[in-house]
Parts: sequence; structure tokens; C-alpha cells
Amino acid sequence: MTRADFWCRVLGWLQVASGVATGALIWLLWNILFSWIDIEDGGFFAFLMWIIIAIFVLPVFLSGLFTILFANAVEQARNGLREQGKILLRLLMALSGLWAAGFIGFAGLSFPVLGLFGILSLLTVGLAIMGPDWTADLFASQEPAS
Repeated sequence: MTRADFWCRVLGWLQVASGVATGALIWLLWNILFSWIDIEDGGFFAFLMWIIIAIFVLPVFLSGLFTILFANAVEQARNGLREQGKILLRLLMALSGLWAAGFIGFAGLSFPVLGLFGILSLLTVGLAIMGPDWTADLFASQEPAS
């Protein structure tokens, strides 16, 4: 279980799951706190709730999604398909990881996440910098020279 593509998938799915869990928690708290208020025009407040969810969830979700797609490139590199730089995927992965960690914002929207989610996002940025070939060789088995 030391294959790099496996750990990339684990990292990506952890980020996707944390994004979904964060969105569900915001939705649940919104409904608990504001369900007792009788508002005539609830459409605006429902739209506001989804905007807040998008601000918190979208960066982490995209970072995880791009990491899962990067795992496929790492698996291809491990199977022998080398020199495929995947520059666009790596760029999107690094930018979404930096956005999720709170280092950059998109249209002024950024929420610096501290703790585990920030560390996962920075690991995604590190993988994007390394590239699929180097990441595939990271956990490769070392065969003794004969």
C-alpha cells in the first residue's frame, strides 16, 4: 500500500468528504438557527445560504477533485507513460490548493482555514509542484542493483 496514486486518491477523497461535510454542517446550522423565523421572502435568504456554502466548500472540494484527477496521471506515470507534464491540471490543482488553504482568493473571496484542511490543501500544492513523474517515483519500490 505504498503506491503514490493510492495516497493521492486518499488525499483527494478526504478533501472532497471534508467539503461535503462542511457544506452539510453549514446547511444544518442555518436551518437550526433560522428555521423559527417566519420570513415572507425566503428566496433571498436561501440564496444567501448557498453563497455562504459555496465560499466555504468550493475551494476544498475543487482541491480534492483535482487531486483525484492527478492520481490518475500518477498511475499512468507509474505504469510507464512518462513525460506527460499535465501542466493545466497541475496549475489548477496548485491554485485550488492555495485557495483552499487561504493564501489566495478568487474575486476577493477567501477564508483562511487553519488546521487539518489547510495542511491537506498544502499537500495538494506540493504534489502539483512535484508533478506526476516525480510523485510516481516517490513511493516506488527500491530494487537492489545487481
